[in-house]
Amino acid sequence: MSKHLTIAIPHDLGADEVCRRLDMQTDWAKRRLEQGNIQVAISDWSQNERRFTARALGQDVQGGVTVAEDSVSLEATLPWMIGPFSSAIEAAAKHYAARLLAPVAPD
Repeated sequence: MSKHLTIAIPHDLGADEVCRRLDMQTDWAKRRLEQGNIQVAISDWSQNERRFTARALGQDVQGGVTVAEDSVSLEATLPWMIGPFSSAIEAAAKHYAARLLAPVAPD
């Protein structure tokens, strides 16, 4: 059975600035994930929402990022095989979100 993961990350940057920062850091994030054998396909923005598909351990994870004026929401549906790793995935997502929203480009 699949597991639904929802993460809300508060910010005080405004939606436009968050979208700009996410755009600037998307390639960095994809490279970091690919180092962990996670392939990611990201759609273009549709208003303040962006959909993605990640492939890891032979399983596809579908999800999206929604940017509001005061928070970023990440939602994903994890296949049953990846579900047990949801705590680690949530921790990694929060770590990457903090780096992506930082004013200085990550390493």
